Amino acid sequence: MPEAKRFHSLSRLRVRSTSGGSIRMMGRGVAVELSVIAPGLFRIRAHTGTTLPASSSWAVVDQPQPSAIVSVHTAPGSVSLRTPDASLTWSLSDSSWVLESGGLELFRSKPASMGFASGSAQLALALHDREAIFGLGESTGSFNKRGLIREFWNIDVLGHAPAIHPSLRNLYVSIPFALSLRDGRAAGLFWDNPARQTWDMGQTRLDEWKLTAASGEIDLYLFVGPTVHDVVGGYTRLTGRIPMPPRWSLGYQQCRYSYETAARVEQVARGFRERTIPCDVLYLDIHHMDAYRVFTFGKGFPKPTELMQRLRSDGFRVVTIVDPGVKDEARFGVLKRGIAADAFVKNADGESDFIGEVWPGKSRYPDFLRPETRTWWALEQAALTRQGVAGFWNDMNEPSNFARPDKTLAPDAIHRTERGTLPHIEAHNLYGMQMARASREGSLAAAPDQRPFVITRATYAGGQRDAVVWTGDNSSHWDHLRDSVQMLLNLGVSGVAVCGGDVGGFLDNTTPELFVRWLQFAAFTPFFRNHSNLGTIDQEPWALGPTVEAIARRTIEQRYQLLQLFYCLTAEACETGAPIVRPLFWHHSNDPIATARGDQFLLGRDLLVAPVLEQGSTARAVYLPNESWYDFWTDEPIEGGQHHLAEAPLERIPVFVRGGAILPIIEAAAHSGAQDLTAITLNVWPGLNDGFDWYEDDGETQAFERGDWHRRRLRLSRKGSRLTLELGAAIGSRPSTVKVWRVVLHGIRGKARVMVDGQLADVLRVPEDQLIVLELANRPEAIRVSFGPI
Repeated sequence: MPEAKRFHSLSRLRVRSTSGGSIRMMGRGVAVELSVIAPGLFRIRAHTGTTLPASSSWAVVDQPQPSAIVSVHTAPGSVSLRTPDASLTWSLSDSSWVLESGGLELFRSKPASMGFASGSAQLALALHDREAIFGLGESTGSFNKRGLIREFWNIDVLGHAPAIHPSLRNLYVSIPFALSLRDGRAAGLFWDNPARQTWDMGQTRLDEWKLTAASGEIDLYLFVGPTVHDVVGGYTRLTGRIPMPPRWSLGYQQCRYSYETAARVEQVARGFRERTIPCDVLYLDIHHMDAYRVFTFGKGFPKPTELMQRLRSDGFRVVTIVDPGVKDEARFGVLKRGIAADAFVKNADGESDFIGEVWPGKSRYPDFLRPETRTWWALEQAALTRQGVAGFWNDMNEPSNFARPDKTLAPDAIHRTERGTLPHIEAHNLYGMQMARASREGSLAAAPDQRPFVITRATYAGGQRDAVVWTGDNSSHWDHLRDSVQMLLNLGVSGVAVCGGDVGGFLDNTTPELFVRWLQFAAFTPFFRNHSNLGTIDQEPWALGPTVEAIARRTIEQRYQLLQLFYCLTAEACETGAPIVRPLFWHHSNDPIATARGDQFLLGRDLLVAPVLEQGSTARAVYLPNESWYDFWTDEPIEGGQHHLAEAPLERIPVFVRGGAILPIIEAAAHSGAQDLTAITLNVWPGLNDGFDWYEDDGETQAFERGDWHRRRLRLSRKGSRLTLELGAAIGSRPSTVKVWRVVLHGIRGKARVMVDGQLADVLRVPEDQLIVLELANRPEAIRVSFGPI
């Protein structure tokens, strides 16, 4: 039968009911609901059958009732939902719909394009002129995804290709969320369906964005915007925001596949301390285990608890890899207890356990979609916590299976969830997300007052609630370094505020230059880990010679000097969903040149970072948006709104600071726990800043959830020729650790009078560097510092 005849369009619907902020419609074998979920957020659901089933989502955690005024309007052949800022109008004849705001079309579906065919679901949207598409979680290729075909189906990439290439349609993470940006106006779309999806964003038809899902319903959330912050804030409100991580997890982390003995791990630890290179975390890859049996230590790690204690006393946390495959060996205790708990994914018969093959050989796969399995997993994982393991690295959780050509579980394998049974083909993209959930829940069960640290290779929308994401098995190639920049930026606007890639590349041998450039880039990203493959050359910071070692030391020290800035931005991400590293369009969406740049980024609002991405380059073009800027390394003022040729000798990459920036700097130390937070340098550049939030808590426990935190708003304003820095009154129950604020005002070309709370202040003037320096005793009350001409 021709494909067109099998397609079941949502045409000729009739309105069945309207209530509150929703419209329910039905047609031949389909049910549709339009609703307003929250101000600026519309939802379209469509399902085969006469009624919509109860809403059930693995991604959505917050379904607020709309606080905006919602009205229903009918007209001949159409029906619409309207709020003060937007309207969603549905054509009853051809089931096309349009979302509008302020007279501008945000999304418009093609007539008769939305419906179901042979169990799949699909729709097509019009692509507007100048519309760019960002987000989609983790994906290769261009920064702007328009013109690409991408799929949402988590895969073990190393099993499919020797390297991550831009042409690959899917990777380890599936987040079917898109940010549409046109002429500075942002809108968002999230299709909450974990089945395999394919998005053709103008490749087959230049003006059409076609979305298909292999199964399941159509469940679209449409975000009105108008700003990028509004869209991403709304999406992360819906799907959850990152939890506050332990502070040490923002430090430098060292990994290798594998450090195979305890002696080798301690040798690496000594290497950092003896060479005075800061480091907080060491990793144990699969060779730490006994024949790859999960939750075990092998002969190379005879006394793991004592090892963890020694490393911890020297400021190192240890993170171990935890793979899902449980060795199918009758005498293995973890397997026996898992069988007793009936914890594993079943074959299609629903009775016998599915058996695949991963590192331990024949293995069974825990059914993490089942609450009882997650409880059992927590008990097993607790053994590692008791031995001193500080974090858990979830790998191979797409899930990967070496025994099948498609490298995963059989499509008809059965998951038993609290929402009913699901075949693996429908649960596949949820597996890694739910494993990370089990790891986080297990960490909290074993140490209820400690903040978990979980990183994951695979996840689905909403997975940011449980784990950090790293971008998997990249390669030591310049094109992978280039791709890493856009990949992290798109992950960030897809809700994954803490993410990173393997420094230097995992596969193949790095080179000294590539390692340096990758390290310099990664030092400004949230998750900062060096990782390399079995059989490659050593990749520790000192392994590539004394020149690289010296640059690496300075680069990592610079990261630690900015660590409190990262911590404050992480607290902001927890509260608002704003990513820590941001595309230029986050703050400059009306600038088409800024919008197009996926090879440079912002750390927060005030630092612009331009990684060196070409072999042999000692300079690169940098676009500075239309504000005042200063070279971060030299303090040279630079006019914005244009490209700038920036010098980039091997020892540094171009970094610029925005006029009006307030950047806290602290002294580097061997590890984050050794840093002195009693004296903070606030570097200030002339300009305007409507607010930077200084944030403190204890850095490790859940006490901040009980109000044990400290926050104050820092602002910079100008009136005439006078510049005023205000440290707002402190809030929160926690006393500040800070005893002294050391304020450094940059870019002062003449003499200046400095007043603190209206009183003339003594300052240190450094005219050759155009600096003014003063020290302020900290206090919880507001402090005002003004700078003006004499």
